[in-house]
Amino acid sequence: MNAVRVSVRTGGAIALLLVLTACSKSRASTSDGALDARLADREGGGGLAGRGSADPAARMTALRAMAFASDPQVFEGLPFLADVARGSNDDEANAALDSALDLAAHPRRAVDPEDAAELRQGCDGLLALAVDREAGAKNPKMLARRVKAIRALRMLVDRGCVDPAAIPPDADAH
Repeated sequence: MNAVRVSVRTGGAIALLLVLTACSKSRASTSDGALDARLADREGGGGLAGRGSADPAARMTALRAMAFASDPQVFEGLPFLADVARGSNDDEANAALDSALDLAAHPRRAVDPEDAAELRQGCDGLLALAVDREAGAKNPKMLARRVKAIRALRMLVDRGCVDPAAIPPDADAH
């Protein structure tokens, strides 16, 4: 019986890889929100983060789909988004920050967060980007990333993952 379970899980992982790769190749510069939403519903933020970090060909699709992650573990992929946002690829960083903003805009629910550790880790990563004033001063693209990170953090303050006093005010006018 265990052999059957393993093969089903392996088959599911292979199917997800094929879907993500096909989506990435066929929609390199466009996004189909319905397909992204179905993918996020099926795999969840954690599954998308795992696939996006393991397969560069599927990363952009995973980043876009994470914007549609749903409860109860809506913030499971936030640490991955924060890591990508601090990376060197501008397109991926902007997609990650756009998804982080969409996740931050989710209404707060009166439930126990199952992803509190991931939420905290993601906020810490976004805060690291937000406080990097030197990078923003040297590069306009990094300043745009800082502004998005700050916007996301301001929306996440009520969830308790970041101290509002720690969010830098210098990019508020942008």
